[in-house]
Amino acid sequence: PRIIKLYLNLYNTKIADPGGQALAEGLASPDLKYLDLALHSTIIGDRTAIALGSSLRACDKLEKAVLPLYNTKITDVGGEPLARGLDRPELKDLTLYLQDTTVGDNFAIAFGASLRACHKLEKAQLGLYNTKITDVGGEPLARGLDRPELKDLTLYLRDTAVGDNFAIALGSSLRACDKLEKAQLVLYNAKLTDVGGRALTAGIVSPSLQDLDLRLHQTDVSDATGVALGASLSRCVKLVKVFLTFERCPMGNEGAAAIASSLADNPNLREISIFFRGSKVSRECLRAVNQMLRKPWRKLTITPATGTCCAIQ
Repeated sequence: PRIIKLYLNLYNTKIADPGGQALAEGLASPDLKYLDLALHSTIIGDRTAIALGSSLRACDKLEKAVLPLYNTKITDVGGEPLARGLDRPELKDLTLYLQDTTVGDNFAIAFGASLRACHKLEKAQLGLYNTKITDVGGEPLARGLDRPELKDLTLYLRDTAVGDNFAIALGSSLRACDKLEKAQLVLYNAKLTDVGGRALTAGIVSPSLQDLDLRLHQTDVSDATGVALGASLSRCVKLVKVFLTFERCPMGNEGAAAIASSLADNPNLREISIFFRGSKVSRECLRAVNQMLRKPWRKLTITPATGTCCAIQ
């Protein structure tokens, strides 16, 4: 029979590579358009990933893939062929969760190349945190995200060794995403400095952007990144919701003021959350930021450099 949609929830089971490989080999279907394969928290490894990548290459009509494969035994050996199998020309919606595995740069390089073949990609949810990815793989991965049809991007790369080269490439790719409406970029506890931070935030200029979640805490970004972000946000006139974290990083008054001034007069903004705890932003500056951003119709949450959260309705 022709299989067009397939849902398999097999997570938190005892499935290992002998069974996982056989299962993955059976997924090669030229008519398959929707695949949801949950195998996270199992003991599958590289043999399953290699077989899955091979099967995906036979799915020429695949439009949506949901692949939660985190907390497994997959390494770069299986991650690379798995990534190569995702170069599907009809793919519009991709969810790939590989966090808490040991995939690394070989996977990331292959994945970036595959993304560039996904010309119709509109939504990408990528959980790649707590992996072995560095700038070597992070840069080509980021370059693969320059998808002109992309509207919704979630990218978790926290707790990795990606750094400025990755951030520069990501900023360049985001500039090409004119239709981007929602961006969640979780990059904390990475190797970012202002060199990458400025380039990354300078790329957040989509005229369609409505929802931005940018988490850069526990990095070395400072005022230069804040000023660049402020300049970009002033161009995002459709923003409705903003969530920013700069905790435990050297962000200071200049960066905080630039961000606040860019958001203050945006009439569409309904919710702003900015976290500065552990930064160099002074209490006096935070009071000024609160004053600038406070509007009757807006939910506002600002954390001070020290102490507890200040929430204003």
